[in-house]
Amino acid sequence: MQGRLFETRLDKGQRKAAGKHLKEYFTLPSRIASKTAMAEMAATKMTPGYVPSEVQTHQAPSSKVERYAIAKSEIEILEMRLNILHRIYVELIDDQQRELWDLLYDPKYYRTDELVMSMMKIHSTNTYYGIKHKLLGIIHDHFGDGY
Repeated sequence: MQGRLFETRLDKGQRKAAGKHLKEYFTLPSRIASKTAMAEMAATKMTPGYVPSEVQTHQAPSSKVERYAIAKSEIEILEMRLNILHRIYVELIDDQQRELWDLLYDPKYYRTDELVMSMMKIHSTNTYYGIKHKLLGIIHDHFGDGY
């Protein structure tokens, strides 16, 4: 664990955004695989011949090549976010924070703070929320306010 201090006093919106990033750690691999499969499927159907038009009637990309390129750039962004989250998970947090991340933010299970407290055998709400807010602060420090 690093000796660096993280902001633990986040407002409600910042905590909510950080919580979404924590949940994203469990869903990103399947989202990346899905987008990759869709991009590869689009790539196999690509034919580089489309009729140029002076007027575009809608905002969506008009060619399969454009859609493929956009999908690949989205995949790169998702992979970067997953790499950041994985680095935080492996290197920057302690065992209690990792356990809280696994128990509270895995979207396969809906667990309340009270249930996670009892599962972690923490009897003080100050201790539990101290761990939680430090974890959220670390995530906020890496991703900022926006989701």
